[in-house]
Amino acid sequence: MTNKQHPPAFFNRAADNNKQAILEQLKPRLQDARRLLEIGSGTGQHAAYVAKALPHLYWQCSDQQADTAAIEYWQKQMELTEQPQPLNYQVGKDNWPFACDTVYTANTAHIMSQELVELMYLDIGKHFPPKGQLFHYGPFRLASEYSSESNREFDLMLQAQGYGGLRDIEQL
Repeated sequence: MTNKQHPPAFFNRAADNNKQAILEQLKPRLQDARRLLEIGSGTGQHAAYVAKALPHLYWQCSDQQADTAAIEYWQKQMELTEQPQPLNYQVGKDNWPFACDTVYTANTAHIMSQELVELMYLDIGKHFPPKGQLFHYGPFRLASEYSSESNREFDLMLQAQGYGGLRDIEQL
């Protein structure tokens, strides 16, 4: 599928490019998971793709209200009739929205402020069962070093636009 076949606001090329790699990493780790909260679902492409491959999993998307139409679009495209409607949830603004045993978040920490990243992790810790799982996907630095020149350029662009920028994995 290309972005020419989907409303542009509902399509993210990077999400489309990496959905299979993400599924390959999550699938063996989510076999025992039952209720997953995704924080910051964005377009919903990852959620729809992975949820379709893991029908045993109740995948609850969440994001700010402006993004819920895109999430619903992808749920419909993937014929996910058993998946719930996305929740309007913003870290630091709304109360924890959903009882779950797993949390997944992708491409969120680099656009959030440091304070919101810390709040997100604190909320996860407060509401998680003892054997809960957290999966956090995105571009990160390791010991303040970039893994590629493109990640360095991406970080500088994010910071210039007023976003948090890439975090050190150790910081998270």
